[in-house]
Amino acid sequence: MKSRNNEKTERILMLLKIDANNLFNRVSSRKIEYLEIFALRRTREHFPMIFKNRYDSTNLHDLSNCSTDLITSLDQYYTVADEVSWYLFQTEDMPNTVETYMDRKIKRMEKLLSTLNLFLDAELGIEGEIKIDTQPLFIDQPESQDFSTFTEDDTSQES
Repeated sequence: MKSRNNEKTERILMLLKIDANNLFNRVSSRKIEYLEIFALRRTREHFPMIFKNRYDSTNLHDLSNCSTDLITSLDQYYTVADEVSWYLFQTEDMPNTVETYMDRKIKRMEKLLSTLNLFLDAELGIEGEIKIDTQPLFIDQPESQDFSTFTEDDTSQES
């Protein structure tokens, strides 16, 4: 299916898609690290790096070519992200309470992100979902696969 949007709008939509997925990745995959820093040092100076996003700087003109469903979905997703950011900057809760709150909000963000990606894909004219890898890359941890039994003969049999 071909998108009905012009090239500039498609670029904006793709940037929003990437941004939303990257925001979720940072919030969810780095949760242990940023909550540990918060609990041990009681500092909040690292939170802006976690919650930085392009949606905040997207102007109304850029969004005016989007469907109302997409705009609503964007607003719902980024509103939850903003609520989480505000909470982390203002809370005096104990670390366990903060972690419970974050787990709940991350699940909510994941559901909203799924809906948002559906609307973005529809606007972009994408059939099926473009999978944007949200898994963190851990260089220090080798994969558990054992390649020691792989031989040259194994490759010739695959053909």
